[in-house]
Amino acid sequence: MEKIVAIIDEMPEYAKHLAVYLNGRRNFPYRAVVFPDVTEVRQYAENDAVYAILAEERLEKEVLGIVAGTEIKLFLISETKNAQSATCLYRYNSAREIERRLIQENVKEKEIPVIGFFSPAGGAEGELLSRKIAERFGASGKVLYLSFFPFGIYGRECGDGMSELLFYVKQKKAELYSYFCTLLQKADGMDAVGPVRWYTDLQGITKEDIECLLRCIKTNSGYYAVVVGVGQSDGAGKAVLACCDKVIVPVWETEDGQRIQQEFLRQLKECGEAKLYSRIREITVRGAFPAALSEAADEAVRKEGEIVGRGSGGNTQTDTGTAGFVGGFDR
Repeated sequence: MEKIVAIIDEMPEYAKHLAVYLNGRRNFPYRAVVFPDVTEVRQYAENDAVYAILAEERLEKEVLGIVAGTEIKLFLISETKNAQSATCLYRYNSAREIERRLIQENVKEKEIPVIGFFSPAGGAEGELLSRKIAERFGASGKVLYLSFFPFGIYGRECGDGMSELLFYVKQKKAELYSYFCTLLQKADGMDAVGPVRWYTDLQGITKEDIECLLRCIKTNSGYYAVVVGVGQSDGAGKAVLACCDKVIVPVWETEDGQRIQQEFLRQLKECGEAKLYSRIREITVRGAFPAALSEAADEAVRKEGEIVGRGSGGNTQTDTGTAGFVGGFDR
């Protein structure tokens, strides 16, 4: 099915000339169509016929209701040159530049990896280590951190967090992305959403719910990576793990820590979880807390080329034996 780029703008001549230019480009893979308002665009979107929407800024709330939870790209047409971002286009850019941005964004979304952090050994240090890893990744570009720890403590003092966000996901609220933005706790290099208010808010979370949330974030944002603290190996944890491109697993350098990790890998293989098994990237946590966590976080990011790559991929060495590392950093 041919997909369209919907243009909704208060300057009809501008919209018309842009559509004529785009449709005249030999290698432009979509059909540009000018619409007088949002209503008809919604109908096309419901039929999965829309690739992207270009709309003037004053229509942001209305078009967010269309693109939230979908793969439709949204570009707001701004009168302010300094407002340019992953989802904002300066009106007086050249038509060639607008064309480039439209095509480039399709590639950019596919390159945003989802990096999970899961510690089968548990422990209070797991949440802190997952945040440290996200902060280290933030040195290369803006990172989003999502906590699925049922008893998480970091960011709780800021109020609303994952409980409210997951409620919106479950209810399929049209304003999902707009609401998500109001929950962000911002810091240099890293945005975060606080943990759940009650552990029971994670019950009943499905893979489809997590996919909906991640699709909404990827469609509307320009993060370098999304890092998720997986929390426990319950239903919600399994749903989150299934949506991760890579999973960082800390191996605590103690006799019991090694045994737990070996048992974790054995159960994955014997339960037929080959896909998850192939995505694991191990890091070793050595020595005393907290220095060991900083060292482990540095080690996780030092080989970020293995983790932050194109596509979901996975380690090809999928039968190392229960005592071996799975695509690990340590050799």
